Amino acid sequence: MAQSRKKRAAKPTQVDSKAPKGALEGGASKLENWAGKKDSEAYKEATRLYPLIQKEYENQYDQGRMIAEFWNIYSATPDDNQMYMGNSRSYIPAVRDAINARAKRTVKQLFPSRLKHVQAVGSDPNPPYPQLALIEHYIRKSRLKDIVRSDLTAGDVTGQFNIYIDWTRSYRRVTELVKRNPTLDGGSAEEASEIPDPTDEEEATEESDVLEEGPDIVDFATEDLAVVPPTCNDLERAEAVSIRLRMSRAKVEQMVEEGVFILPQKSRIDSFVNKGAGAADDGMRTKAPQKKRAEDAGVRTEGTFTYALIYEVTAQLDFGDGHKRLGYIYYAGQNEIVGIIKAPQWGGKRPTLSAPVERIGGSFFGISKIEPVKFLQWSLNDYWNMGQDSAMYSLLPIVMTDPLKNPNYATMVIGLAAVWAADPNSTKFASFPALWKDAALMCDTIKRQIWESLDVNEIMMGRMPQGRKNNQLMGALQQEQMTAITDHAEYYEEVMLNPLVERIFEYDQQFRTKSLTVRSMGELGVKAQMTDIEPQQWGNRYTFQWSGTAYVQGMQQMQAQIATMNVLRGVPPQQLNGRRLDVSPILDILVGNVFGPEIAPNILIDERNLFTIDSNTENEMLVNGTPVEVHEADEDVQHIQAHQSVARITGDPQLKFRAHIAAHLMQLNRKRQMAAGQQGEPGVPGAPGPSAGGPAKPGMAGTPRQGAMPGMPRPVQQPPGAIHADNIADGQVPGRG
Repeated sequence: MAQSRKKRAAKPTQVDSKAPKGALEGGASKLENWAGKKDSEAYKEATRLYPLIQKEYENQYDQGRMIAEFWNIYSATPDDNQMYMGNSRSYIPAVRDAINARAKRTVKQLFPSRLKHVQAVGSDPNPPYPQLALIEHYIRKSRLKDIVRSDLTAGDVTGQFNIYIDWTRSYRRVTELVKRNPTLDGGSAEEASEIPDPTDEEEATEESDVLEEGPDIVDFATEDLAVVPPTCNDLERAEAVSIRLRMSRAKVEQMVEEGVFILPQKSRIDSFVNKGAGAADDGMRTKAPQKKRAEDAGVRTEGTFTYALIYEVTAQLDFGDGHKRLGYIYYAGQNEIVGIIKAPQWGGKRPTLSAPVERIGGSFFGISKIEPVKFLQWSLNDYWNMGQDSAMYSLLPIVMTDPLKNPNYATMVIGLAAVWAADPNSTKFASFPALWKDAALMCDTIKRQIWESLDVNEIMMGRMPQGRKNNQLMGALQQEQMTAITDHAEYYEEVMLNPLVERIFEYDQQFRTKSLTVRSMGELGVKAQMTDIEPQQWGNRYTFQWSGTAYVQGMQQMQAQIATMNVLRGVPPQQLNGRRLDVSPILDILVGNVFGPEIAPNILIDERNLFTIDSNTENEMLVNGTPVEVHEADEDVQHIQAHQSVARITGDPQLKFRAHIAAHLMQLNRKRQMAAGQQGEPGVPGAPGPSAGGPAKPGMAGTPRQGAMPGMPRPVQQPPGAIHADNIADGQVPGRG
């Protein structure tokens, strides 16, 4: 085999993690490929693995056929499993509604907050805020929430969660409008081009390349995955893992440019791309999952969905150094190996994350959630269609007449003010039995059984339970709903999200080449800021954990935390045995969970980060639009005079000086009141009021006394237009039960 690739004048605009270092900038491939070394051990092992991979795909034919039926059920598409063939062709999406309800509530559990998804513990005691900010940046950039929503739905339908992660780097050409000084006129052209005119300014456009790099996360179809042997429960311990890749012509050309593919001599890319253009894949005998999903959405793909069918297999190979390591093998068909390369990941892990929805001992693949209820769904459709036909017949009257006594019965048609030339005694009217009522009752019973089998209840489906409802019943239903969803979300965190976050951090340490500016929240009390994170170095080990369900459960534990804090505040100092009580960490957690990391720093202000600043420095900051906080140690009178003079000169267009001077005036007034002794007795939380036998003392109403457990609040009158607590559409807000 010879490396056949067309030389390009322009460098590639996008590469993935398998490309050699510098391929994006230089365009020349320096990747070592064993596809042309037929005498190597790696090539011999790749030749041995292909029959196993092909046989495994053939063994999974029944699985692919069943998954196609499950997707028809989810898409509400009638197929050959419908027994009743009447006039009505309706489809009741009971299974689809239940799966969507599970996915929506699970996503809400996994992504309860917009800016906080991951927790981390490092090798040093300092919190790894830059690393957390980096992971949060990649979560937002890759739109992981949409991917997880799709993967949860596909997991319930197929019985398997699947995610593929890679690292991509690309250049994007941007045009910017900039202001610059024009060149001076006169003299030679060379001299004029180097001498700018400082007295003039003009607008011009400049083009530049912006480097974008980051993780590439996609969810793929279960039908495209093959594991050898299929009885292993751990993907990393499998002998070989294969994924069907459907590459466009541009993608094949990119892989050739990177050196990942080595096409056979005298072969053309079109021969590989057109080979996968048929309706069925080789050895699969069913439509490609992408093609089937597009058709379910009403989009035809004839003539526009041409691809090269490539098998990407990861296995342990001997690359000539006497040690086996993870490698990539690319098959374009039998006896057509177009690429064998070493795995670029330093971690030595496969790029595939896959786990069953419910683990089964002795099988890597799981069982679809639709499998136990598919016959119920088909029966539901049959009964419903029978009821629809019955309803149609029951609305039409049945006329019974004697043709001998009424020879003109053919003219007896229904019309406005019709006159029938017939004997009224020989003509009778009847109606078809209203069987649709019985069919509706049977359909409702089947629908409830489907909901029960899929772990959903009436509240999750947007329906209120029948019968008399009280607080205890509503609370029990909400608790039952959260139990199933929380268990499902915790399992997905354990098998998919936690390994995914670890993999993102490892890829960032290895592949990122440029510094990245991300939004770092920091600790509570320090305001959010933009932080430049240089490429990470190996040496510090961090453990990441998804915090979605922990966040939701933490919100439920806040009541117990408040009660415990009040008990701690009531413990006398002599009983602490030399310890000191500090409730500030509890306040940080409570305020951060309730108000979020954006508003919390403005509520609890850490004065350790506030220092008195010279008035001239404050003037410069205010002129540049930077907000400045006042400090208790500031000389307010001197600061006010300095700020007023600069405000008169600049005109204070942004009103920054006016707001800052007002803050100084408020602080100065407060200092004078404290000096004059006009500050009243400070409020005491839980101070006794007039009902305790004494005059009312200033305090915060409703706060418990020290050592007391807070009870249920008394009902108060809500403002006009307020939504009742039982009707608030938020899973985190409990009802009154």
